[in-house]
Amino acid sequence: MLCDTKQREYSREEVARHDNAESLWVVRGNQVFDLTLFHTDHPGGSDMLMQFAGQDITEVMRDSSIHSHALQAYRVLRDFYIGEVTADDRRTIPLAKDSSRDEMEYVEDEKFLDLRKPLFMQMWRSKFTKDFYIREVHKAHHLPGPAVFFSNSILETFTRTPWWVIPVYWTPIMITLLVLGIKYEPANVLFVGFVFGLISWTLLEYSMHRFVFHYDENIPEGKLAQVAHFLLHGVHHYLPMDPLRLVMPPALSTFLALNILAILSCIFTPGMLHAVAAGLITGYVLYDECHYWLHHGSTSNKQLTQLKTYHLRHHYKDFKAGFGITSDFWDKIFGTEFATPE
Repeated sequence: MLCDTKQREYSREEVARHDNAESLWVVRGNQVFDLTLFHTDHPGGSDMLMQFAGQDITEVMRDSSIHSHALQAYRVLRDFYIGEVTADDRRTIPLAKDSSRDEMEYVEDEKFLDLRKPLFMQMWRSKFTKDFYIREVHKAHHLPGPAVFFSNSILETFTRTPWWVIPVYWTPIMITLLVLGIKYEPANVLFVGFVFGLISWTLLEYSMHRFVFHYDENIPEGKLAQVAHFLLHGVHHYLPMDPLRLVMPPALSTFLALNILAILSCIFTPGMLHAVAAGLITGYVLYDECHYWLHHGSTSNKQLTQLKTYHLRHHYKDFKAGFGITSDFWDKIFGTEFATPE
């Protein structure tokens, strides 16, 4: 648990007074949780959680008609534990159907990383087996702010990327490519190349997410492989709502872009090469901004809400499916949709 280890007790009446966005408490079982810093990040949306502010959510979390909750939800909830219900307010909590234990009892004590300490050196000094690492890194946790990677503030700065850095960094590069490209090909040809690159990004996005970021069980045994996996994508699954680890740092994306550009230069002539590259960059920027929104945005639009739910299901329920970010098109084509509908 990430809270103060000094246990406190609260009456249900006291919890009920914390029923708004500025102070949102709930009771689950006979335990009290402060979700003030979490409700805007709730996968089902803030409004859904606000309906039950100050209330007992034991049966609500079991009711799939309201919002389906997997074991991951109880693991995240535990991070916000602040105390117990007072003795005279405690209730006998019936077990869920077909269960021999309370859901919270299935949440194991943390044996992976201590989120109160810098993460990189913990990974560097670790002796995890590959199976243990893959299992633990895909158990979502939540912090009220960005995690700390390094104790050194300079190194730490390079691990944090605000969402707005991506368009600020890449848009001038995209425009420069088009300006250079017009020297080789007319505008109509550049337009075709740009659209081709933009559409091609959707397949590249899917392929990188599935085969590179989720190499997962295929990584070799050993600390170096685990550290590389953790830095590339593992930390995003471990802390899916970390606001400064949702978009790719420019240093890493530039390295990947240069390798892709080298391949494209063997396929396309100047002009078309510039246009396709500009289209890919535009697709990438839209993808990264969309990805950030899927984790922290909210909307009443049904299609966007479904897209958000689809991606967060990949994080909280099944990381082996649902690799599309901006759409589920390629998941449908390659059969990597979720086995059962939400």
